[in-house]
Amino acid sequence: APAAANSRSSRRYDDGGVGCNAASKAEHILNRMIDLYYNEDDAEAEAEEEDEDERMSSSLASSLDGGDLENANYDAPFNSVITAYARSRDPYAAERALAVLQRLEDLPAVSPTVTSYNAVLDCCAKHKEPERALEVFDRMKEMGIQPNSTSFDTVLNAFARQDEEGSAARAWDFLRRLIEEAKSPSLESSNNNNFLPSVVSYSTVLNAFARASGNKDYGGIHAVKSAKGIYNQYLDQMEDGTLYVRRADSFANSCFLNCCANVHGSRSEKKEALVMAIMAFEDMKKRPDIVGDPNQYTFGTMMKVCSRLSSDEDERHRLMESLFVQACQRGLLSRSTMGQFLKYTPTHLNMKVILSLGGSKREIPESWYRHVPRKHWPAAMENQQNRY
Repeated sequence: APAAANSRSSRRYDDGGVGCNAASKAEHILNRMIDLYYNEDDAEAEAEEEDEDERMSSSLASSLDGGDLENANYDAPFNSVITAYARSRDPYAAERALAVLQRLEDLPAVSPTVTSYNAVLDCCAKHKEPERALEVFDRMKEMGIQPNSTSFDTVLNAFARQDEEGSAARAWDFLRRLIEEAKSPSLESSNNNNFLPSVVSYSTVLNAFARASGNKDYGGIHAVKSAKGIYNQYLDQMEDGTLYVRRADSFANSCFLNCCANVHGSRSEKKEALVMAIMAFEDMKKRPDIVGDPNQYTFGTMMKVCSRLSSDEDERHRLMESLFVQACQRGLLSRSTMGQFLKYTPTHLNMKVILSLGGSKREIPESWYRHVPRKHWPAAMENQQNRY
């Protein structure tokens, strides 16, 4: 049987960390399924097996149409094991996921699909191993598997999740590489990428810069400026139609606003980030067909921008009052926006604003949150104030 040694070596699963035992045991059962199919004869190994594992393995193997692996695509059990490692806290999860993929590649009767590689990419991303994710991405292309949008975005996410200096820039480099490769396909290669950048692609990179901008060691206004350049390129592609979307989406805008809100820097740098955030917010209202319509997350993020970056209390109160009024008028007042308004403005001011709009301490007009999902509806003012 192929990789029989690997099968026997993985039969002893560990129990360290949340999910480690589940993922290891899942791999162990998968190996037993393969062993049963190939009739592996190892008396010593068989004697060590537990009855429960034998029953589970037999049941799973028999469920595969009598074990007829040649007549169907049975990469799903392998993908399930890889996903189990992605969800675990096993420090060697990415390594184990690659081992499962390797065994799948080596089997003569089953072939990995794009889903198999995407599962490994996801495991690398969740365990913050972007370089390994990049290796898997290149490996799948070498194996003749065409990456899809999930493949591209998962590699981007792997870089975005890594809290290290330069990870955001590497995410952007990878996105630019994909864009350039798609623009200039190689005549010598039959495996050119079919990448089309999406809102998710750009938003993932912007989130990486949002994480970087707040780092006290390597963050700062330069990260916000880099994000601004990327965000502008995204808007240009939206405007000229090279970025295909069914309708404008505000997600990328919220990611850029969050990047501004997180900035770590001097008073002047925070002022600069505040101005960029306000300009992006105003642009959204002027060009909703390109930037997307503001939603409850937009106002919640802008509240965070103003609470963190305002130069003094007067500026903070003025900006937050304006945002609160706009959110109410648009029916986009969420629990987060309401909470931040009450937290960062004095009682006499927020009470005055609420009363002027037709609300009260005990009642919030439904029109204020008519476009907000129920789970984000604001609570009455007296209940919110108890939290702060």
